[in-house]
Amino acid sequence: MNAINQDKQKTLLPIVAAIAFFMASLDTTSVNTIIPYLSTIFHSPLATTKNIIIFYMIANSLFIPLTGVLCEKYSCRIIFCVALSIFTLGSLLCGISSTMNELLAARVVQGIGGALMLPVGRLAVIQTFPKDQLIKALSMVTIPGLMGPLIGPIVGGIIASYLNWSVIFFINIPFGLAGIYFALKHFPTQSDKAVSIDRWGYLIFASGIALLTYALSLYSETTAYTTPSLIFCVGLILLAAYWVRSLYHDYPLFSPKLFKIKSFSIGILGNLVARLGCGAVPFMIPLMLQRLLGLSPVACGMAMLPLAVAAMVAKPFVSKAIKLMGYRNFLFINTLVLSASYVSYCLVNEHSGWILISTLMFITGFVNSMQFTAMNTVTVLDLSPKRQPAGSCLLSTVMQVSMASGVAISAILLTLDETVHLHALPAIHFHFTWLYLGIITVISAFIFVLLPNKRI
Repeated sequence: MNAINQDKQKTLLPIVAAIAFFMASLDTTSVNTIIPYLSTIFHSPLATTKNIIIFYMIANSLFIPLTGVLCEKYSCRIIFCVALSIFTLGSLLCGISSTMNELLAARVVQGIGGALMLPVGRLAVIQTFPKDQLIKALSMVTIPGLMGPLIGPIVGGIIASYLNWSVIFFINIPFGLAGIYFALKHFPTQSDKAVSIDRWGYLIFASGIALLTYALSLYSETTAYTTPSLIFCVGLILLAAYWVRSLYHDYPLFSPKLFKIKSFSIGILGNLVARLGCGAVPFMIPLMLQRLLGLSPVACGMAMLPLAVAAMVAKPFVSKAIKLMGYRNFLFINTLVLSASYVSYCLVNEHSGWILISTLMFITGFVNSMQFTAMNTVTVLDLSPKRQPAGSCLLSTVMQVSMASGVAISAILLTLDETVHLHALPAIHFHFTWLYLGIITVISAFIFVLLPNKRI
């Protein structure tokens, strides 16, 4: 590839990956917003309609673990195009569905495509950019993913109020087709047909992740924790069984040797813990605004725009800060600030003004954006080309589980505090929950301090 084509690839590849990331997160959060509306449209019980979310999540969980080895065997270009094709087809099928069962089946198709395209887009960036340019490229991919959950409720509310519900799915089609066109030209093509796929290992691992995801979705919807706890334990047992298998298998899905790379093992653990708080933000802030200030879902989406604006504003500062402080120092300090930003919501009550709330959200969005970019980059920074597909795929799996865990944990904490402090004002329940999330996030700061202090 000549220099002109390389420059063009480095310009367009992150944009295509970012659009795919944004498209998937926007679709998911838009659909989540209109679940009650779809329940009315299809004359379906709300409990059944919620399967629109759950089926998509499970399909995601089942296929994310497979993406690394598929990219290694067939190339990022082929798998990304296949993923976009499946997601676009699923979007079309969702839009033309006339019954709830048809819509649920179409969401499974969408979930498969979404599972494949997100980690593949990240892996393509990792394979294309040198280490000194990686953080800027990954930040371009990460920020749209942060904005999707914030803009989604606005888009979902507007479409449900003024347009046909199917528009939510149809808007994916032109983006999907454009993505396929550009991916065919600019995504990396390296592959190794000799790579072997551990099919039984994949089934064990994917089943474990799917059960964990399903259990976490149940935790956030009920106060009866017996069933989700049993499902969660079965998922953990399957993951333990996979780990034992991987120790003795010649071609495991995720080699235990990955965890001998210090930055990767610390990055994975830090991601897992830090994202418990990060994952709670898109759930906790809209709920807080609705319950304390009485805002509608659409108004909440509009009110949360400072988070999205801050995520964009933070983009140029990440690489400069890491260059100045190094990954270890930056992540330690930034994680402490992130924790403090969660605790600062203890200042919000029924009488809080918009200046205070907007300021707090801007700070959270700014610090959150830098945290995501730095965590993602340091985790894959030292992976060899041979380890990149599996490492990137495992990072995506951890992100999926920890973000779902964040929603579940915040929902449980809020419910428990409402049970313990029966006569407290609603704001008090949110204050305790934000305090707990801040404490959990602090733990990850002391995980990141174990990193080698590399600079860009």
